[in-house]
Amino acid sequence: MTRAETLLEIKKAEEEAEQIVREAQEKQKMIVANARREAAQRMRESEEKLRAEFELAVSREKNRIASQKEEILKRGREEAEKIKKLANERIPEIRLYLKNAFERAIDAATRTNG
Repeated sequence: MTRAETLLEIKKAEEEAEQIVREAQEKQKMIVANARREAAQRMRESEEKLRAEFELAVSREKNRIASQKEEILKRGREEAEKIKKLANERIPEIRLYLKNAFERAIDAATRTNG
């Protein structure tokens, strides 16, 4: 092999090496870009999943609170009904007490004046 042929082969090998390096760099850029896209997609999916879980938890908590509220209101209505019933049952007794108190006051007033 002559010196010119050797130099030509070296030049050809260098060009092939440069081509391999360029291809490797392009491949590396594509891999990095794909990895970034995939990471961004995973982040979006994770955020969506967390948001959905949060909304579900909030919804469940609202339902639980609404249920508690209804139970408290129900007990309050029942208690108010008991008080109203007791008050209505005592009205005749209270009327009699007030009538008697009024009559005693009138009697006392007429005794002192008469």
